[in-house]
Amino acid sequence: MFKPIRKKINEIDRAAIEALLQSNRRGILAMNGDNGYPYAIPINYFYDCDKKKIYFHGAKAGHKVDALKTSDKICFTVYGNECIDESESWAPYV
Repeated sequence: MFKPIRKKINEIDRAAIEALLQSNRRGILAMNGDNGYPYAIPINYFYDCDKKKIYFHGAKAGHKVDALKTSDKICFTVYGNECIDESESWAPYV
């Protein structure tokens, strides 16, 4: 179904994934939008570690809900706790 990660050094284990999900509250939810265009939005979430579920904050109707009804294929990216050092480079770091 999914391609394996190409650079194994970039792979993180399950414990690190859960720690990332628990320590943050914002992410980007990307879906298939209207007419085949991608639709991505910043979103608040809560991770329930006991149930291993991510709950998204949002309305019960709208573009996001319509997109999810059309296709359940999504991508969710969590923001880390990074900051930008203006004197170094544009890349964020932890």
